[in-house]
Order: sequence, then structure tokens, then C-alpha cells
Amino acid sequence: MSTTKKSRIFYFDEIRALAILFVLLIHVSKWFVQELPKHSLDWTFAISLQAIGNLGVPLFVTISGALLLNRKYELKSFFKKRYSRILIPFIFWIAVVVLFRIFFMGHSASIKGIASIVFTEGYVWFIWMLIGVYLFLPVVNSFIREFNMQGVRFFVAIWLVTIILGTFGWYPFYKLELSYFAGYIGYFVFGYYLDNEDFKISDGSLMKLGLIIYLISTLIYLYCRVNSIYFGETYYLTILPVVQTTGLFLFFKYFAQYSEKNEISITNKIYSVIKDSFVGKMIVSISLCSYGMYLTHYLMIWILMKVNKTTPIFSKNPFIWIPITFLSVVLFSWGIIWIFSKIPYLKEVSGA
Repeated sequence: MSTTKKSRIFYFDEIRALAILFVLLIHVSKWFVQELPKHSLDWTFAISLQAIGNLGVPLFVTISGALLLNRKYELKSFFKKRYSRILIPFIFWIAVVVLFRIFFMGHSASIKGIASIVFTEGYVWFIWMLIGVYLFLPVVNSFIREFNMQGVRFFVAIWLVTIILGTFGWYPFYKLELSYFAGYIGYFVFGYYLDNEDFKISDGSLMKLGLIIYLISTLIYLYCRVNSIYFGETYYLTILPVVQTTGLFLFFKYFAQYSEKNEISITNKIYSVIKDSFVGKMIVSISLCSYGMYLTHYLMIWILMKVNKTTPIFSKNPFIWIPITFLSVVLFSWGIIWIFSKIPYLKEVSGA
């Protein structure tokens, strides 16, 4: 999930940092949604933040595709590098989680109880999804290296068909077998497509278009969530998050490119202030720590849930308490991974 320091692309770091913050936001705000009076102003605010945070996973996967596809590597070295990057931190932190749940939260220490944490705990599905997708990634990578952008467009077009069908509950469509193009693997290919397609439109226009697409699609999704309108069985495999992801990716990429090409523009000044300041260093740090933050953030949420039993937090004013709890979770998970990343041996298991 990271590049070397020499080849860092800042807008990738921006998107990845935003992705993990979105994930933490949804996992914090959902507890307020559950406890606040439904359709009240407080509830509407909380569920709106939850809806905004929903885009975290698609952004993560899209960035991974942009970084990993159309690269030359041996199969053995690919699996060794990718799976050690995912599995070693996962095994370490899931062991910490198991111990935490058993001794701090009274979870069952039976084999069945431990298995439920490892395989069905709410947030771990993302890790298992990545493990599965990485198995197929070398096949897709070879396909893209053989057919280049023509093959990418072909794959994305069929994937979008499955997304549209899934949005309206029509997928799988009778006996039409499209499963090889369906699912989260499509986000990997789509990420590569967005990063490498020549849209033959100016950088400034694509930057503005991306922002407009994101804002409009997000407003539509917010309306749907507030009014309990749902599409498809799996939100991430429906059309709205794809459109939202498209908008954000285009905005960040072409904001960066437009700013770098137009040195006297306002956007260049804004981009330079962000990239070359302490803020830019924070963005890169969060980006580097993002996987570890994902693996550890629920430890703080569980602590807050424990506190909530005696001192209600999640039923309090969300305009005040969501920012407080969100910041607590961010600083906790980021701080742990940052510290681990500075210590020999612990860096290998940190997820940084």
C-alpha cells in the first residue's frame, strides 16, 4: 500500500490518507446513528458523516490498483512481497485484538469465539477481501501488460455492466457469466484506468469536473441514506460509490497536475502550501500508516464503547462528540503505528 520514498506520488498519498480517515469516520459515526433518535437533526448529521465515510474502501482499492497493475514482477516475488505486507501485520494485530476482546471485553476464549473475531469481526472483511483479490491480481496484471489500455477499457466496461446490474438487483443476470469481471477486482483495474487514461480534456477542466461529479453523487447518496433508500445488496458494488470514487480521484490527480503546470496560479500556491508544509508531512505519514491504522483503530472504538456503558457518549450532541471521538481514534491508531514504525522489528508487524 505504499511506494518508496524516491517514487512517491503526492496525490496518491492524499487519496490514501483521506481513505483511512473516511474509514475511521464511518466506524465512529455509526455508533451515534444507532443511539440517536431516528430522523432527528442529530441523527441526520451523524448518518450524513457515516455516508461520507463509506467511500474509504473504494478509494483504498482504487489506489492499490493504480500502484500495482501493469508492472513486471515474478509470481513468487509478487506473492512474497504482497502477502508479507498484508499478512504479517494482520496476524500480529488480530492476535492483539483477540487478547483485548477476551480480557478487556469478556469475549469467549473458545475456538469458535476466537474464530468469530478472526473471520467475522466487522472490519476484518476488508483484509480477507484483499487476500482473495491479490490471488487473482497477477492474472489481471498479465492481461493488462498484454493488451495495454485497450484491455483495461474492455475490462472496465464489462465491470461497469456488472455494477449497473447489481445496483438494480439484476446481477447475476440469468445465466450470463460475468463473475470474472465482477467484484472488488474491478476497482483495482478502474484505479489503473483513471490514472492512465488520456481523457483528451485539459487538466483544469478535469479537476473541476471531478469535484462536481463527487459533490453531486455524494449529495444523491446522502439523500438516499437519510431517507433509507438502498440499492443492491452490497453498497460498494453499486454505481454511486463508483461515480464518487471517479470524481475524487480525478479531482486529486488533476488538481496536482494543473497546479504543477501553472506555477503562478492560486491552485499552485494552495498545492505548494499543502505539499511542502507540515500538513504535507502529516498526509504522507497517515498514508504510510494507513494499513496499520485500519488494523488498530477498533481498539480505541471498543474502549469508547466500554466508556459509553457508564458515561453515554454516543447519544450526546454529535456536532461536538463525533469530532472528539473521531480525533481520539485517529490519534490513537496513528500514534501507535507511527511509534511502532520507528522501532526495529516492530516496524515489520506495524502495518506502516
